[in-house]
Amino acid sequence: MEELTVTWTKAIRIWWSWFWRSMAYTLPVAFLFGFIVGISGQATNIDATTMAFITQLSGGLIGVFFAIFALKRVLAKSFNGYRIALVKKTDVSTSTVEA
Repeated sequence: MEELTVTWTKAIRIWWSWFWRSMAYTLPVAFLFGFIVGISGQATNIDATTMAFITQLSGGLIGVFFAIFALKRVLAKSFNGYRIALVKKTDVSTSTVEA
């Protein structure tokens, strides 16, 4: 298996592929959820501080979920005939990654 050097161009292409997907999923869902929560909060007379906390927390969670979802999609994508692969190191004893 040929291992390529990570260049700025390659890193930016992969980052952009992840970023636009992440935003395309997150923004509409977070906007819709915030709108629904805002309308519900007004209807039930929940105070603005509580509503702000609920919408910010849920928006953050929505963002994290879709960022991971987009990353999973990017990992399965091809980039000019190449793809990103997770490869287990042959010498496991020197690994510094902990799960």
